[in-house]
Amino acid sequence: MAENKKPQWDIWKELEELRQRYKELAPMFARVGVAPEFAQMVNNLRLDLQRRPPSPPLNTGERDKDAQAQEEYKRAFASHYEEVFFKVENCLRMPWPIEAQYLVPGILEEVENQRRALVKNPLVSPPLEKLDALVEEYANLDKMDDRLDRNAIGVRRAQLTEVLGFPLIVRRQLAHPEWELLPPLASDAYRQLLNSKIENYRAAGWLQSKLFDKWYIALEFDAIWARLKRDANDRERIISQLKLNWPKLGNWAPDFPHADLVWYLLLVLLCIIALFAEWWWAAGGLLIWLQLSVIIEKHHAQLVIKRRQALLLECGRFKRIRDQISSGKFDPSTVLRQLKQFNFRHYVSEQGMQLLQSMSMVGGF
Repeated sequence: MAENKKPQWDIWKELEELRQRYKELAPMFARVGVAPEFAQMVNNLRLDLQRRPPSPPLNTGERDKDAQAQEEYKRAFASHYEEVFFKVENCLRMPWPIEAQYLVPGILEEVENQRRALVKNPLVSPPLEKLDALVEEYANLDKMDDRLDRNAIGVRRAQLTEVLGFPLIVRRQLAHPEWELLPPLASDAYRQLLNSKIENYRAAGWLQSKLFDKWYIALEFDAIWARLKRDANDRERIISQLKLNWPKLGNWAPDFPHADLVWYLLLVLLCIIALFAEWWWAAGGLLIWLQLSVIIEKHHAQLVIKRRQALLLECGRFKRIRDQISSGKFDPSTVLRQLKQFNFRHYVSEQGMQLLQSMSMVGGF
């Protein structure tokens, strides 16, 4: 048998692509030090720090005109540096690992020192080399000293990969079932796994977004849909749910192949032996038992058909709700009403119901 080889798949690369498509995810990645936009902002800021201020005006010999030009020059000179200082302060307000915050007070202090220097000497360019070095260090986690808690950033990155990566893993599993990344969607193992992932997602407040609210609810409803389809198409499962306990070998030895067929053939054989041996009471009892078995088996078959029809009807109704959620355009409050209307709430896990209720309270989906 040919061995199934899993193609190389980098979940972090796919998360990066996701970050580029959905801007609302940028702050989450910035908190683990992944922010190309922030790096570009810092590069532009450092260029501004190195940019020369406006040049002084040339004297024309006209006193009033020269005085006005000098005033405009003073304002432009002060505005040049104030704009740079504002950009520095704005840069510090951007999302970034909180472990790097120990550098912020020093940067702000240096900004204030340069402001005071400008007040003291309005037309003298302050030295910005130290501020430039501090900004460069703040933006480059690799250059920071041991005060940076790199383990905390690593833990946060692992949490981001686990929580935001799970829907991507499910999507990849559906596209490549042979990879066996996860248990089957209809299995109890997957249901327990999904419940734990939803709990982890709701516990990580910094990772919550409307996008992943929708995705995790979609995973919940996809799993329910898979279980409903399995139940509707699995005759043995329907029989076990109905608890049809007419005495037969299949009830006592469910793993025995063709147990019911062997059971009834054995009864027929015993009945024939009893007739040939002229054991009339035994033969009569066996005949009555076989006749009752035929009647009851027909009744059970009708019950199974009715139960399957009911499950298929539930599947059709639930599919309409699931399709709304899969489209990404749905109102959580409407979904909650539909679940109550069609008595589907017992299908949704406690974790999924809590997430759906929190979405309905926030609104704006």
